[in-house]
Amino acid sequence: MQALERMMGMFKVIIADDEPGALKHIRSIVEMKCPDYEVIDMAENGMECLLKVREKKPDVVITDVKMPLMNGVDVVEAIKEEFPDILSVIISGYQEFEYARSAIQSGVCDYILKPVLPSDLQKTMDKMACILKQSYYQKRNSIVHSLCNGKNCDGELVKRFFLFQRYYGAVIRKNGLPRRFFGSGNIEIFSDINEIMTIYGRDEMEALYIIPEELLYVKTFEQYMVEILKNSKEENQYMTLVYKKTPFSVKHLQEVISDIYRTLDTYSVVGLNQVIDIDALPSSREVEFDYNYINTILEKLEFMLKEQQLGETKRYIKHLFSKWKEVRKPQLWMENVARQILFLVGKYNQNSSMFIEGEYMLEDSFYYSASLEELIDNLLEVMFKDLKETEKNLNIDSPEFFEMIQKYIKNHITDALSLQSVCKHFGLSQTYMSKLFRKYEDKTFNHYVTKIRMERATELMKTDSKMFVKDIAALVGYNDQFYFSRIFRSYIGKCPTDYMEELQ
Repeated sequence: MQALERMMGMFKVIIADDEPGALKHIRSIVEMKCPDYEVIDMAENGMECLLKVREKKPDVVITDVKMPLMNGVDVVEAIKEEFPDILSVIISGYQEFEYARSAIQSGVCDYILKPVLPSDLQKTMDKMACILKQSYYQKRNSIVHSLCNGKNCDGELVKRFFLFQRYYGAVIRKNGLPRRFFGSGNIEIFSDINEIMTIYGRDEMEALYIIPEELLYVKTFEQYMVEILKNSKEENQYMTLVYKKTPFSVKHLQEVISDIYRTLDTYSVVGLNQVIDIDALPSSREVEFDYNYINTILEKLEFMLKEQQLGETKRYIKHLFSKWKEVRKPQLWMENVARQILFLVGKYNQNSSMFIEGEYMLEDSFYYSASLEELIDNLLEVMFKDLKETEKNLNIDSPEFFEMIQKYIKNHITDALSLQSVCKHFGLSQTYMSKLFRKYEDKTFNHYVTKIRMERATELMKTDSKMFVKDIAALVGYNDQFYFSRIFRSYIGKCPTDYMEELQ
């Protein structure tokens, strides 16, 4: 681990002092006692220090108080105004002690009295390393969030906070693509601060891996990701792995992430397990949409609906989606056509419900369906739900019945709960169950189950703060403690270990 940290680079330091002997002394302490740091330059006056800071943008500036052209406190104030993230340390003689201490108000992280003792400087630098690691972690998370959600990032910013020179990239997606309409219930997943690789998910069903090339020396990246894929697979799920086989330089991070997600959107097929190397794909990957073919289908469906041939209409829709899976039509293509069919059915159904609810239910169908057969059943439920509504027992749509569902989930929280398993137990369709969660909890099913699991996890920690994280994970339904830790941190704001240490 330490070797990897050395390879990824260290926090950069500029030292300023008008005495050459003092410069040499401080530099030797940093180099001998502070392995997280690298001295990248030195300055013999305040103005020179400020110019070098502007040019090289270090993480830490160590400066003497008394210097020609510009004193240390003025340097720190100027740095703080231009570069708020740079940390500063003031070094002063005893006679300037009060002056140096007042400089804390100017943004100084710490001050040290002369003569500088190695132990004092080491203690200060260790404290700042913790601050910097947290800052780098948050900046990386912010960058990855932006890149994965289609926003651009400054290239220099990316290079500063992703410290390795070359990376591998991949995404693993469980089931359908992320929600676009009812997205408030999604929990973003971030890797732990101590993980060298960066992991991010736009929701609980996804993990993007950005892995330093140096981290892989026994297995190839392809072997590594396929093994993760196998360990992540659960019942009633299909998985899509998209990866770039060859490593890339950090300056291409934004381009590669964009390519990975575009490939995922282009090739994700409902119910189909896939492993896709983007290096092996053709350069042109646009999904073809034959409007004449779709219009012919819609005209045939409209004729059936006019003639009220509902049974024939459903059989034809089943046939179409089965055929489209055989030719690997991607999810986004199917969604587009399904939406047009939904509007068409609504046109001939006077009791058709509101547009927004229809969009939510259509999205649920693609998000939760683990197979094409499930998708077809769910879509037919959405498209013809108003015709079946009168057949339903209206007591199902009641607070009392929903409380039974909540109780069942809480009593089975250690199980591998899925929407499919809960629907099977209560004899409801997935789209109807999702509708109940939107109505009574204003949450998706996944978000509600995660909330219950995290609440149960914190209860266990408060009962016994010395429990092993892996045991807590198992008791709340997670067979992967590292995945549990990422979910816990994303939901609670702290990793399980830190949370339990605070309880102690």
